[in-house]
Amino acid sequence: MAPKSKSGANNADLKQEEILQAVVFADSFDTNFTPISDDKPRALFPVANCALLDYTLEFLCSGGVQEIFVVCCRHANLVKEHLSNSRWNEKSSPCTVTPIVSDGCMSMGDALRDIDSKNVIRSDFILIYGDVVSNIKLQSVLEDHKQRHEKDKSSIMTMVFRQAPPGHRTRCLSDDIVVAVDNQTNNVIHYQRLSAGNSKRLEFPLDVITEHKDVQIRYDLIDANISICSPLVPKLFTDNFDYETRDSFVKGILINEEIMGNTIQMHVVKDAYAARISNLQMYDAVSQDILNRWTFPFVPDSCYRHNRDIISYARHNIYMSKTVTLARDSKLVENVLLGDGSTVGSKTVISSSVIGKNCKIGKNVTIKGSYLWDGVTVEDNCTIETSLLCDNATLYENVKLQSGCVLGSKVCIGPNVEIKQGSTVVASLVDDFGDEDDDATDGGACDVMYGSKAKAFTYKDEDNDVDEINQQIWGLSIESDSDDDDDTDDDSDISDDDAGSLSPDVPIYYTEMMDTMKRSREENISSENLILEINSLKHAYNISGKELPHLVVKVILEHHFTEYANLSSTDIFKELKNTFTRYSTVLKNYVRNDESQLQCLKAIEDFGYSSSEHMAFVMKIIHYLYDADMLVEQSIFKWYKQTPECKNTDELIEDEDVVEMKNKHNEIRKQVAPFIKWLEEADEESSDEDDD
Repeated sequence: MAPKSKSGANNADLKQEEILQAVVFADSFDTNFTPISDDKPRALFPVANCALLDYTLEFLCSGGVQEIFVVCCRHANLVKEHLSNSRWNEKSSPCTVTPIVSDGCMSMGDALRDIDSKNVIRSDFILIYGDVVSNIKLQSVLEDHKQRHEKDKSSIMTMVFRQAPPGHRTRCLSDDIVVAVDNQTNNVIHYQRLSAGNSKRLEFPLDVITEHKDVQIRYDLIDANISICSPLVPKLFTDNFDYETRDSFVKGILINEEIMGNTIQMHVVKDAYAARISNLQMYDAVSQDILNRWTFPFVPDSCYRHNRDIISYARHNIYMSKTVTLARDSKLVENVLLGDGSTVGSKTVISSSVIGKNCKIGKNVTIKGSYLWDGVTVEDNCTIETSLLCDNATLYENVKLQSGCVLGSKVCIGPNVEIKQGSTVVASLVDDFGDEDDDATDGGACDVMYGSKAKAFTYKDEDNDVDEINQQIWGLSIESDSDDDDDTDDDSDISDDDAGSLSPDVPIYYTEMMDTMKRSREENISSENLILEINSLKHAYNISGKELPHLVVKVILEHHFTEYANLSSTDIFKELKNTFTRYSTVLKNYVRNDESQLQCLKAIEDFGYSSSEHMAFVMKIIHYLYDADMLVEQSIFKWYKQTPECKNTDELIEDEDVVEMKNKHNEIRKQVAPFIKWLEEADEESSDEDDD
């Protein structure tokens, strides 16, 4: 009995010595971020002012991974330098991070074959790209993988998916997938990535259905690009040189399942975050999700603890380093991060943007939905909208960047120019041999349209149409927004009737929304799921993003007053406060910026038009939303000063409808006037205190 006990102890020791490993690819093996990835690998792109690779390493470390191999191909020296200067190289590091340089590798397959030749993989390991941001609890995924492998030795990989319906903000067309799974075994039996241009057509193998009794076909998943692999996986790549990507590996395993006997299983997460920054659209989406704290605990105020910087977190998701210099009359609207050593000038407005370290922002600058990397300079009176400015870029005075612009490092533009939508600009041209054009670097051959002080050239890629890439990648939202802008000359002057006429499906959508709101209350549906349902309906009825704030607010008000119509005015408003509290997450999701606040106010005004009883509540509703920080003074003032846009205004004699609308408009302004006066007086007192 003693020898048996001793043997058992040895086996226990061996199990304890078995450590969890991971292989991280610091190279993406694609050109989606060309030209800005020419001098910096994607894994080192700053995302919310943290290197993207660090998010992946933090995720693995929090999941109990003890040994991480970072595979470096292109820009290997930059990745090694970053790791050597990071906390992962310190003695207090919770895990071992080892860079492996694989020169000459052109694909994941080449890199895994190189890993196999080095014999560093000793047990099950995690396979992941260095551009993945996730807060999935790895322990449960690993435990499920081990249990399945114990029951079925043929299972060599578990693919991790995140549930997300079509239209989700972190689901881009280039990453659309269809997965078929055998419900009895949980084996993946078909995996297909849909091309962006052919997402409406799907060729599905018939044998997937005929050869399996219980098949589930899913189009509601995002590939998290996280895989739990057995040690056999690198060997299979070595034995099959046709395997260049993980997709080709999965396809090969599924096709040859009967011959080789290997299977792939799936693990689906619902209440966790996972997304890969595969293009500019995803860069924007993931950055905004980090600012909105969907990736918790990997958020700016916690990640920066490891960078020896202290970041404060305030309401409206405002993050600031302690060393930021901010002018008193500048305005940070929402979802803003200001990096170490940056300065912001007077009367500058920033919203939904990330400002890097040591950036200098001048006076009267507007920055919306944009990303400025380290050392960027923006002089006075500039406007930046939905753009990316890389390290040490400079905008001189009076420069306007339209949506979708990408400026490479050290680009200089201006003064007094406007850059068209979707422009990609670099600081120097590169010839066919990879060398910089000597004439271009002198500064005299720069494109004239970029200004007299410019150091800038339009980037042109012979292999790809840059304009097409920007349309498809840098913002599907940009393309839809520009379409909406064509419907009117001035967003702020859209009347409620015009807003409703933007889409012929609005009445149907409104009815569906009312039913959804009623069901959400009866079934106690969470705010997050309610937002998903509203977004799904939006895509089903072709509703633009510009119409949503107006419709959501109007539906909430109409639903509430229909439900509590028999109560007294005091009780109705008391219940209305409870309604706003219940749907605060939904309201904040759609009423986020100046434009959406105007649409919210117009919905309240439209609600007041419907009856005299409703009109009496208009000021109370606006006041409550102001106190709840959903509306700001500037938006309220702008709405209050607007005049009604009525039909037949060119006629000498106005018809009855026009007269009635003007009367209602004036009546609502009269109702709200005391609140406006109070806001103006409070604003004046605040200005006097600042002057003192």
